[in-house]
Amino acid sequence: MSSCASPRDVGIFFGRPVRSHLLAEELRARGFSVTLYNDHGVPGTYVAVRMAFVPAFRRLLATHHQIYVTSFCFVPAMCLYLNRLVRGIPYVFNAVGWIPATYRLRAGRLPLAHILEDSLYPALTHRILEGASSIVCNSRYLQRRLERTFPHHAQKMVTIYNGIEFDKFAVGKRIHLEGISPDARTLLAVMTWDHEAKASGARLLIEAMGPISRAFPTARLVLAAKARHRRFAQEIEEFLATVPWKDCITVLYNQRNIPDLLASSELFVYATPADSNDSLPRALLEAHAAGLPIVATATAGCPEVVEHSVTGFLTSYTAQSLSERIIELLHDPSQGREMGRRGQDRVRRLFSWEQMADAYAAVFRQVERVDGRPFGTKRVRSAKRQIF
Repeated sequence: MSSCASPRDVGIFFGRPVRSHLLAEELRARGFSVTLYNDHGVPGTYVAVRMAFVPAFRRLLATHHQIYVTSFCFVPAMCLYLNRLVRGIPYVFNAVGWIPATYRLRAGRLPLAHILEDSLYPALTHRILEGASSIVCNSRYLQRRLERTFPHHAQKMVTIYNGIEFDKFAVGKRIHLEGISPDARTLLAVMTWDHEAKASGARLLIEAMGPISRAFPTARLVLAAKARHRRFAQEIEEFLATVPWKDCITVLYNQRNIPDLLASSELFVYATPADSNDSLPRALLEAHAAGLPIVATATAGCPEVVEHSVTGFLTSYTAQSLSERIIELLHDPSQGREMGRRGQDRVRRLFSWEQMADAYAAVFRQVERVDGRPFGTKRVRSAKRQIF
């Protein structure tokens, strides 16, 4: 592990709870002092703050860190933007996905939803990106897409791959899945149905099971879905009921035993359209960590995880191309096992918490160099000139 030249004091303000905790541990090993602020997380590891603008901003103003980090959520990000204006303290913004894709979902059925989606949310995003000293993207795909949409901020963007809890997913235990015989050829997809584009990937996998079930009558597809919005689950269930091979597909909701599901499967499958919010599907990292070969669409950030013909196959976004590659691997289990081993090595090498912490440490040092002063020294006028 590398170490920073001198101690730094970092506040992670409403990051992803477990991931923020693991990143903080690695940063502390490099000489950083790190404090986590969140409304939930690993017990005993964070300062509790309510996720509402006024209490969050008041709590932020009572803190005295040299640099802050947050991921995409309007409340903490706008708090850090205003904190930058008031106190001149820099922040790093982690863009964890394709931001505009979230506007409609966030607006939902709120009053004047179209104004939120078309005007307010884009304006807030512009301010957040403008105020950030660095914009971290979790994939090169996401960075390229953000650079095209926000070219004025492109020079501040950098790709840092997320770490993966490798050991957690590498040691799952094989379990019996109800309704699936022990000798079934089990395919697994772990998906989050929180966006229309993501949910359409599940329908594509269901379509692909038609030719697969004809070639391999014992093949079974398990869709392990994190369903945050019931309407997506209902739409997929209604579609599933219309296909003749529906008995070959099992849907499981909000499962906590993902490592065991991975250990009980032969092959991992994934589909996401090009306009989805899947900047770097974490499910693919978990599948490779478990030693599974992957067949995925060559869309979004999937090609940054799956190395085509080495750790799995990448296909076009069609049911036919998916089914052809899946059938190929079902015909040759030894090839799949070898791909799985290579995928495991790849994830261990490229998606570790160590490399993630090293990259963040480099970003913090770059922010200090750009500011031309030690973190935390007030220089409000300079901060305003940079922002506007």
